[in-house]
Amino acid sequence: MKEIGKVRTIEEYSPPFVWTGHPFTDAGLVALLLLSGKGKPDELTEKDVENAVEFASKLYARKEWSYGYIHAMMLPNSGILMANPSMSKKRTPEEIKKNLLTLLSEEEDPNAPVCEICGRKHSRLKPVYRSDFPLVGTGGVPNYFPSGRDGANICSHCLFLAQMMPLAAYRLSRVLIIHAYPYELMLEFHKEAIDDVKKSELASVARDFKRPENFLFKKLGEIGRKLEAGKLSGASITLYYFVNNNQGQEIDVIYIPNPILRFVALASQYDSAGWARIVSMGWNRGCAKRLAKKPEEIEKSCQNDVYHRLLDGESVLHYFIDPHSRRTNSSWRLLSFYCSEVLGLDENALEFVKRVADRIVETVEKLPDNKLSRRIRELERAEKLYQFEGFFIRIEKDRQELGIPGALMSFDDFARILTNYGEDLNVSWKTVKNLLLFRIYEKLHDRLMKASPEEAEEEEVEEEFEEGEE
Repeated sequence: MKEIGKVRTIEEYSPPFVWTGHPFTDAGLVALLLLSGKGKPDELTEKDVENAVEFASKLYARKEWSYGYIHAMMLPNSGILMANPSMSKKRTPEEIKKNLLTLLSEEEDPNAPVCEICGRKHSRLKPVYRSDFPLVGTGGVPNYFPSGRDGANICSHCLFLAQMMPLAAYRLSRVLIIHAYPYELMLEFHKEAIDDVKKSELASVARDFKRPENFLFKKLGEIGRKLEAGKLSGASITLYYFVNNNQGQEIDVIYIPNPILRFVALASQYDSAGWARIVSMGWNRGCAKRLAKKPEEIEKSCQNDVYHRLLDGESVLHYFIDPHSRRTNSSWRLLSFYCSEVLGLDENALEFVKRVADRIVETVEKLPDNKLSRRIRELERAEKLYQFEGFFIRIEKDRQELGIPGALMSFDDFARILTNYGEDLNVSWKTVKNLLLFRIYEKLHDRLMKASPEEAEEEEVEEEFEEGEE
C-alpha cells in the first residue's frame, strides 16, 4: 500500500474489498464502511482505510482490547494485533498500524492456492492459524487444513478484514456476529456496535443482553419499524456466537428463516401491544420470577419459548390466546399475518375457519351462561382428535335443539377442518382448534368470564358428589 494519505478509490490497489459471504471478513468490512460513513465497498478510499486502521490500532493497543477481548475471546496470542501477553512492552498503536497496513501490501505468489474465503486472490505465504483468523485450527493439527497445507489458505486482504472484525462484533459471554443479507441489513445490525465503540472506546456489550437470540429479536423489531415489507423479501440472517481462545473453540450457528425474520421484524407494525403480550407469555417462569424486581432484566437474561419455537420451526399459535382468562393476546390482523407468513395458510383458508367459528358463536351464544362456558371448555380441553370431533357433533346437536336453521357445516367442510391444515394429522387440527378459540374469545370474552365462576362451582360440586359415590 503506497502513498498513504492520497485519496484514491480502493480499486487502484487491486482487488477492492468485497463482500465474501464469510461472517468474520464481512464483519470487518462492515467496520470499515461504518467508520467511513460509506454504504458500499467500492466507495471506500485509501484514506478511509488508513483512518479506520488508525482508529482500530489505538484501541487494540489498550490492555482492555488486546488481552481482555482479542486474546481472551477471538485471536489468542495474535502476532498481527500484538495480543500475545509477551508483546505488551512493544505493543503500541504505531506498531499495530504498521502490521495491519503491511497485510495490504503483501505480494502474491501465483503458485499459492487461491483464498478459501474470497476466491479472488492467492493465499498469503505465511500460514494462517487461529491466532490470526478465528476457529481455523492450529499448526499442531496439520490434518485439520485442506490440501495438506500447513495452515488455512487465506489471502492478506481477507486476513486484514478479520483483524477489523472485533470493532463490529458484540461482546456477550461469547462473541456475536449478526451476518445478514442483503448486506445493507448487516450494516443496520452492527451500527450500534460501532456507535458504542466510538462512545466508550470499549467493545459493545449489546446492552448487557446475555442471550444472543433475545438481542437479535429486540433489534429486529426496532429495525423492522423503519422498513417496508418488500425490503425484507429474500433477506436472511445467521447468528455466529463463538469463542476462540487457548481454553477452547466453540461456535453456535443460529439461522433465521426468511418467514420468521419477516414476521418478527414487522409484527409491531401490525399490533405492537399484541406482539409484546405474546412475547411476555414466553419467558421462562423461574427466571422471570427471580428477576421480578428487575423487569428490564427479564428480556436480557431469560430464555423465551416463543423465540425458541420460532427458531425451531414450531408453532406459536397457542400463545395468541390466553385460555385462563379466555381472551385473545393480539388482534386478528396480527394473527392473520402470522398464519400467512409463518404457517403458510392462505387468506381463503383463514376466512373459512373464521366462518366456521362464527357459526359456532352463533350457536353457543344462545345457550345459558353455564352451558356456554362448559361447551367452550370442551374445545379447550380437546387433546385428542376424537375429542375435537366430538365437540362439533355436540355443537350440531345444540343447533338442532335450539332450532337454528342450517347445519353447522357440510361433510366436506368437516373433513377439511380435520385434515387440510398440515401434513401431520396430529398437528393440523390443533392449528384449527387455536384459530377457533381465538375467534370465540374475541366474540364472547365477556360472557365467558361471567360464566366461568359459576361453571367452576358446578364442577367442584360434581367432583365432591363423585367422591361420595365411590
